[in-house]
Amino acid sequence: MALTLTDLSRDPWLLPEVDALIGANMPAFMSWESPGNWRWHGMYDRYAEHQLCLVDGAGRLVAAANGLPVHWDGTTSSLPSGSDEVLVRGVDQAPPDCPDAVCMLSVSVDPAHRAAGHAERLLTEVRRRAARHAPRGVIIPVRPTRKPLYPLIPIDEYAAWRRPDGRCFDPWLRTHLELGARQLGIARASLVIRQPVVRWAEFLGHPLPGPGEHLLPGALVPLRVAADDHGTYTEPNVWVHHPAGPAAP
Repeated sequence: MALTLTDLSRDPWLLPEVDALIGANMPAFMSWESPGNWRWHGMYDRYAEHQLCLVDGAGRLVAAANGLPVHWDGTTSSLPSGSDEVLVRGVDQAPPDCPDAVCMLSVSVDPAHRAAGHAERLLTEVRRRAARHAPRGVIIPVRPTRKPLYPLIPIDEYAAWRRPDGRCFDPWLRTHLELGARQLGIARASLVIRQPVVRWAEFLGHPLPGPGEHLLPGALVPLRVAADDHGTYTEPNVWVHHPAGPAAP
């Protein structure tokens, strides 16, 4: 099936489909209020050409990649704290005149079209475009897809896990590394969602009667409930860097 590559600057009517696709690939709480989530549509408005879409012959969205240009000096110490900070900077401040890199924040594929190479195609396209406009390439706070099965394992340890054949254990992190990316470090507070305990309890379907750490379906780490009747989900991600230009074969 032939797919067409486009973006929201050329086909803005795809915006609701992009939102729906991202939502279908994430637990519902991931779209709740956070500094970055408040600004997500501001990224669409300001950087529409960086919101890539793959559509089929009928015009249906199959995959999408969302990001924005950023300043980055190439050092690990200068990386943002994660997706929240990237969005706050990118939306609240003036767009960079001469960006050093592109930061991708989401790559989503329709569940019916997974394992068909669409995510790899989008990542390769972002790298190709970066070679023209962002010489330091592409940085991504990766959300490891299998980490919700191991919420009690520290993210550093999880990211270092390898299969018996030596390849990275996590499928999504493995995709990046095998396209030629390198792991830079951990974004320990990439996304921070703080909500009243009653909202978390409603999502979970059972009460949270006391402070402590509580398991949250789809989360990478436990929810931390405090004595002030609020719960905070602080999601860690894994920073990776793709050099600009062609991906590894």
